[in-house]
Amino acid sequence: MRVEEVLLELLSKYTPTGMEQGLAETMGVLARKLGYDSLEIDGAGNYLLRRGSGPRVLLLAGHVDTVPGEFGYGLRGSEVYGRGAVDAKGPLAAMLVGASMAKIDSDAATVIVAGLVDEEGEGRGAHELLGRGLRPEGIIIGEPTGGNGIAVSYRGSLTVKIYATARGGHSSAPYMGESALDKLLDAIQDIRLSFAGRSYENPTSAVTMIRAGDWPTKLPEAAEAIVNIRYPPGIEAFSILERVEAAVTLHRCRMEVLDLTEPVETRLSSPIVRALTRSILKQGGKPRILKKTGASDMNILYRLTQNIAAYGPGNSLLAHTSEEAVSIAELELAAKVIAGAVEEFLSTTSIGPER
Repeated sequence: MRVEEVLLELLSKYTPTGMEQGLAETMGVLARKLGYDSLEIDGAGNYLLRRGSGPRVLLLAGHVDTVPGEFGYGLRGSEVYGRGAVDAKGPLAAMLVGASMAKIDSDAATVIVAGLVDEEGEGRGAHELLGRGLRPEGIIIGEPTGGNGIAVSYRGSLTVKIYATARGGHSSAPYMGESALDKLLDAIQDIRLSFAGRSYENPTSAVTMIRAGDWPTKLPEAAEAIVNIRYPPGIEAFSILERVEAAVTLHRCRMEVLDLTEPVETRLSSPIVRALTRSILKQGGKPRILKKTGASDMNILYRLTQNIAAYGPGNSLLAHTSEEAVSIAELELAAKVIAGAVEEFLSTTSIGPER
């Protein structure tokens, strides 16, 4: 199968986080057509496709869930469009095809292509792999890096829900009442001022949801917001939490931590980075080392091995937008790069998982 055909099959099922089971039949068909030895659906709902049965394990981990928002899919000129084309069914399609093309010694190695669930949520699929006792020598994470890019770092992520309550009052005399929304907005403003970075190196903050009020002329008695803070390696999570808690307490609000994902950074000299670099060069490309502002399953799976990096086709600026599309040429390039990286990595002497 051509890589764009595989991607179209993946896009044919709308799989926002929590609905990934809708791909079960499709993944079974793809496993057979691409020549994988087996397909397992584990306890979390992850799709694990295997080639080989040897002791050396290489894991290619993409994800099958997307953010919500369905807008159709298909071919448009020389590109494939649809929800997840960039993030991250395009990278997964390249992995599925690339790993099936790679020449491997099936008695010496096992290549696992994983379509993980809940990456856009709490990372339940990646956490399931942590508990399986899987010991891969290397991991490639399927994320959009532009075909020639290799991501070696992702920032950490702290997501908090902030609550405020107040006695309320009439909007005609707000100075005589008390607004929960005002308290909430004051806390949010302090947080935004504390984390007002505009680059990878500096912590940034974003307010993603606000709920308040139940009548046009009534001061809100309750309000809540969700705030997401991203921070680079080298900054401790507790220092971020302390500053958020200080702002929340100052304005008489309270908070709940919804998610805390530590940042991750791998070495440029790691075998998986070298394998990807050499494979890109063999395809005539110029490798680019990237540090990503977001987070991914790499932040979680780093605990399995530090020999890890992210790679895949697609422009990450289009992720989570209604403009998601990836060129067929870039999909084909990525599949060849994956195939070459698998062969390059498995041709080296076994290194064992780096901890």
